[in-house]
Amino acid sequence: MRQWPQGLWVVTPEGKVLGFHYHKPKPGEPYAEGQTRWVRETVQMTRDAITAAGPLAPRDLKTTPNPFPDRGKGTNSDGGARLAVGVIRVINGRQDGPPVVDSVFLTRERWDGFRPRAGEVKAGQEWAVPEDAAARFAPAFSPMTDSIFSPKPDDVTAAKVTARVARVGDGYAVIRYEGSWETFHNRDGDPKYPIRTAATGEGVGVYDTRTGKLTAAAWLIPGTFRNSPPGDKPQRTVAVVEWVAGE
Repeated sequence: MRQWPQGLWVVTPEGKVLGFHYHKPKPGEPYAEGQTRWVRETVQMTRDAITAAGPLAPRDLKTTPNPFPDRGKGTNSDGGARLAVGVIRVINGRQDGPPVVDSVFLTRERWDGFRPRAGEVKAGQEWAVPEDAAARFAPAFSPMTDSIFSPKPDDVTAAKVTARVARVGDGYAVIRYEGSWETFHNRDGDPKYPIRTAATGEGVGVYDTRTGKLTAAAWLIPGTFRNSPPGDKPQRTVAVVEWVAGE
């Protein structure tokens, strides 16, 4: 990596560069058109690199591997969960550009904060989800995938999620969540480039009163993303966060 700029590189094991692409915005080019051009040029670069690589023996794969088998499904070895996140930018009520695909990682202790405490579960029961657990939702607030723009849990300046049991019956309880968040961080640590986000959202969870575990949960979180420099208009965002217990 002595070469710059960053981007997508196709390289042989010996270090020969077969292809490279780095997206550069054009002055006056609409954001959506730039994103479309980015994809088109990346695909063309990849095709050229395949041609440059020459014939290759096909890999013998019995099944297609899933690099993220626990994303949005089930619990990990310590009982925590990895919630699936999708975020879009919205202009005039319509999606602008491709979605951000990310995850919210919750340890067992943090994940437990979203379910009722042990004991009898009754309709109307309320509690506050611990702030540290609520702050893990930071990946749901940015419409950009680059990590320098996306807030992290440590960048969350306010996080409040309340939960209420809406109804109980047939061995299950329905839980309603309400949340609000704010984040602040400086891009690349430079105070000249502050980034702020704010969001409020609602969620619903299904809780098995027999096992004491959540079986499904989903949130819809609209918000705003304000990029530097100061004075830039906030961009509207919408995030969906979802999870199911799985088998």
